Amino acid sequence: MRATLLLFGILLALCLFSRVEAECVVDGEKLPVGEHIRKCRKYTCHESGSLSALGCPAYLCKEQIGYRKEDLSKPYPECCEGPICKP
Repeated sequence: MRATLLLFGILLALCLFSRVEAECVVDGEKLPVGEHIRKCRKYTCHESGSLSALGCPAYLCKEQIGYRKEDLSKPYPECCEGPICKP
């Protein structure tokens, strides 16, 4: 029993000390794990170090009444350009 607990303790210590904080790089900027908005895109940095991104959607309208330009001062996805649809 003692040997099992000792082995478990050693393995736990190894796991804790070997944990590396993942980060992702977007346009030369290091991003920690989590969601980030940059240049009207939503990036997700995963613990594995992989990166996923969402850009602006393509909007379709039955009847378009105007067009909205990209506005980087607004949060994602309101910053996206696209048609203004008639309600």
